Amino acid sequence: MPHGLLDETQIRESITEEIKFESWGDTSCFFNTNSGALPYDLFAATFLLTSRYEEWLPYAPDVHNRFPAESSILHKHNVLDQPLVNQWALLVKEIVSSHYPDLVFNPRSFSYLSTIDIDMMWKYRNKGFFRSSLGMFKDLLHADFAAVKERIAVLAGSIQDPFFNFKWQLDFHRLNQIETQYFIHLGDYGTYDKNTHYSNKELRGLLQELDSETNTNVGIHPSYTSNYVNGRVKEEIERLNLILGKKTAVSRQHFLMHTMPQTYRTLEELGIKEDYTMGYSTHLGFRAGIAAPFYWFDLEKNRSTSLLLFPFCSMDITPLHYYGQSNDEAIRTLEILVDRVKKTGGLYISLWHNDSLGERDRWRGWRGVYEAMIKSIKS
Repeated sequence: MPHGLLDETQIRESITEEIKFESWGDTSCFFNTNSGALPYDLFAATFLLTSRYEEWLPYAPDVHNRFPAESSILHKHNVLDQPLVNQWALLVKEIVSSHYPDLVFNPRSFSYLSTIDIDMMWKYRNKGFFRSSLGMFKDLLHADFAAVKERIAVLAGSIQDPFFNFKWQLDFHRLNQIETQYFIHLGDYGTYDKNTHYSNKELRGLLQELDSETNTNVGIHPSYTSNYVNGRVKEEIERLNLILGKKTAVSRQHFLMHTMPQTYRTLEELGIKEDYTMGYSTHLGFRAGIAAPFYWFDLEKNRSTSLLLFPFCSMDITPLHYYGQSNDEAIRTLEILVDRVKKTGGLYISLWHNDSLGERDRWRGWRGVYEAMIKSIKS
């Protein structure tokens, strides 16, 4: 018998307690039906994961009011790093094929998308006199004379700003034929919002250059503040539309700030068609259990939507900061993740920043990690 979840029209007060993962072949499943060739209700299980059912229920948020990976049923059952839904789809295909051998399938093929967030286009340049002076003062206060020297050299035009490494990015992506999706922060200055002002001519020029590139697109990166100020997301989208001379329909939340269902409803109302926020900064893996785009379902209103979600499975900061891995360890970890997505013919999306490709401070050598990941993907 099917689980029954797909026949319901109201959100349960609780459902995660009845979820028990069991091994089946090379994957893990839940909602055991104890009968038939398909002993699990994988359709209900897929819906529970991709609807992000657990994020509609009460939970203890993290410091940024986000749903933490530690609260996820996938993390609790040690399967967050497995593209379960993709694995289940292949199992269903095998079962159907065994009963209908003449049935022809159109299999998915592995693909990759590089996504890069531009939170701060420059580390030192185009910050204005006050911010530059304050930065210099902080460097001196912490006796960081290397940073003082670098800042002076950048501002004097002797060396390139380390965050402004877009020529390298474009050259590398062209050489390897990498499709790239950029997300630009155009919010006003604040505690967690520190990009150069959107009116800056150099900033505008770069965005126009990036958007004109083949296989490259620029989307909006709604600010941290936009989660708490009504109308701010719309304002920032309009800024990008003005710069690019066209309407943007692609978005990812700064700091991965996301609350169900407000964030997605706002984006949908503003004409956003694709969102790339689905993932964690603290953990690698598959927040919705899937390595493929899927349409957001509004559980509360019990309706399908036109907002297509693109889940990412690896972020630059995760192996470095949260896992404490060396460059070589991070490369191996990402290779394993890439291989799992390859085996299912899924879509592997990575999340990096221009500063993490800048070869400075904690990110020294991390460009090599990115290059190794691409090599693994292309091999």
